[in-house]
Amino acid sequence: MDYSDEELARLTVRNKKYFDPLVGKYAQKIRAYIARLTGNWPDSEDITQEAFIKAYVNIASFNPKLKFSSWLYRIAHNEAVNYIKKHYRYRQVEFSDEIKNKLIDDSPALSKILEKENAKMVRDSLLKLNPRDREILELTYFEEKSYLEIADILEISVNSVGPTIKRSREKLKKIIKKYG
Repeated sequence: MDYSDEELARLTVRNKKYFDPLVGKYAQKIRAYIARLTGNWPDSEDITQEAFIKAYVNIASFNPKLKFSSWLYRIAHNEAVNYIKKHYRYRQVEFSDEIKNKLIDDSPALSKILEKENAKMVRDSLLKLNPRDREILELTYFEEKSYLEIADILEISVNSVGPTIKRSREKLKKIIKKYG
């Protein structure tokens, strides 16, 4: 029988075997998300493992009436932020060429943007954004999250998601104009 993510999370409280399908479904997505936020592909595996460990340990606190993926992304977000604070306190997070190329090649949402702008200019410009602006664009265009999911992940109001995306896009446009 196929269970929803929320049902699997609820069942995990009684039997850990139900957590395995959730890990299988989300591990690569969460790792890519963490790698983009931290700019560190090698360490993203460890950070992802930490996120899943925290999710498993705290699974009893998950409200099955809410969306599991948003809850998991929130945990991953917190782990990534903790990593950035610990390792990148006074320097800008940079993406490796491998991650930059993967972002461009694997994202159908970003391809819409790339039709209008030069791919290298967009990649370089994204890296010049502060982590908070880059993060909301990541969730919107790479992860294709809804406003509600973005609000849950970033712990902001749903009403502020749209204006925040708009401001981040405007900052990106200014960087692109300076670059060009």
